Amino acid sequence: MTSDHHHTCPFCAIAHKYPPLPPTTFLRPKNSSHDDHLNLAAAAAAPTTTTTTTTTDIPSPDSFTEPSNSDGPGHAHLLLSTKHVLAFLDIMPLTRGHVLVATREHCERLGDVGVAVGREIGQWLPVISRVVMRTLFGEEEQGDFNSLWNWNVVQNNGRFAAQQVPHVHFHVIPRPPDRPAEGKGKAHLSYVMFGRGQREDLDDEEGESLAGMLREELAREVERVKREEGLDLEGEFGKFRVEKGKL
Repeated sequence: MTSDHHHTCPFCAIAHKYPPLPPTTFLRPKNSSHDDHLNLAAAAAAPTTTTTTTTTDIPSPDSFTEPSNSDGPGHAHLLLSTKHVLAFLDIMPLTRGHVLVATREHCERLGDVGVAVGREIGQWLPVISRVVMRTLFGEEEQGDFNSLWNWNVVQNNGRFAAQQVPHVHFHVIPRPPDRPAEGKGKAHLSYVMFGRGQREDLDDEEGESLAGMLREELAREVERVKREEGLDLEGEFGKFRVEKGKL
């Protein structure tokens, strides 16, 4: 990011605060308890001695979760941070698990997004959708149209299209069946397509707890995609190096 948008744009502030980090950093060992330490092999620090060998220098996972991040601009309950894409919990969710998927680069509208970044957003939206729904509702039976997996993916462009933050982002909004419909053939008013409804501030403690579960599920999903589809979603981290002061 080459501009100073992080001083005025809340999503740029998040991008400025959180460097890229491989999702599988948050994998837990098999059969581990919830209190066991995370498997941080993927986040091994580079050697401190000078060497001519190409090394990987990946920030600590504490950069996602450390208490000091709860103060100041840019704090977010982060799920994903790559070179081009961020995913984090909405601070005023319509439903539990409401996630925003945003570009790291400051682009105001979808038409401003370059092809490479657009491809990466398209890559992550189905992954994030599966992760959110599986975390909230468990596994879905294959092809079950009437399952508990119901959600909207919404993207707005411009003030008259209900865009509130002038930075490209997609809403992934779970639709839990916890309220009756308004009438036969009608959905509840807060569950309409474009994401309108009652919104409340996200509780910080609950947000971090949920974000932790989502990060773990995302790590497992990235491994599943590599195993079953033969696609390495972490390929960009293969020659990863963070320069201090730059993201």
